[in-house]
Amino acid sequence: MVTVDRIPMRAEDKNYAAQIIYKKESETYAYIDAACTTKFTTSALKNAFLKGAVILLDSGAYAIPVGYSETSSVGSVAYIVPNGTTATSADIASLAGVADPA
Repeated sequence: MVTVDRIPMRAEDKNYAAQIIYKKESETYAYIDAACTTKFTTSALKNAFLKGAVILLDSGAYAIPVGYSETSSVGSVAYIVPNGTTATSADIASLAGVADPA
């Protein structure tokens, strides 16, 4: 029998469709709050990505994270944004968290 890897929901996830990742204008950090005062830690950003986060861009548009990676203990999510030159062109952007406290 094949074992299936799963990401379990926890009690804190009850009644939530997705967590919002906020983006502040002209910055590349992922924020937990709409005021953009608290940056995601790496573990919180990974948890949000795995459970289906959405990114609220500073333009008011939403984007879906398409990838997650960690470099030097700092997590980041990648997302796709239209670049405006043609209807079929887009750019890949990313938002980073901060390293988890030691």
